[in-house]
Amino acid sequence: MVAVLGLLDWMLWTSATAIFAACVVAGLAAMAVLAVIFPSMPRKGFLPIATARGDRIYISLLGTGLVMVLFVILTDLPLPIGLLVAFVAWVVPVMRWG
Repeated sequence: MVAVLGLLDWMLWTSATAIFAACVVAGLAAMAVLAVIFPSMPRKGFLPIATARGDRIYISLLGTGLVMVLFVILTDLPLPIGLLVAFVAWVVPVMRWG
């Protein structure tokens, strides 16, 4: 992948890392729009603390990183499958019920 003005040369940009980064940016943009339209109130879910929408997205990103690392260590499957597994197994439950 071509780096813009050499700013992104510090990292090996594969399709999977580019998709993941794009998903993070899209998620943060969506969260900003939602915060303006529907202000978030902290609530208690299955997580041991009361969390607002932004807290849950941050926890989702941290957990997704862990799931992806475990996916790379434990399987030989393509990384987009790991991203899908992380999204279904971690991000959706945390955002919905966390």
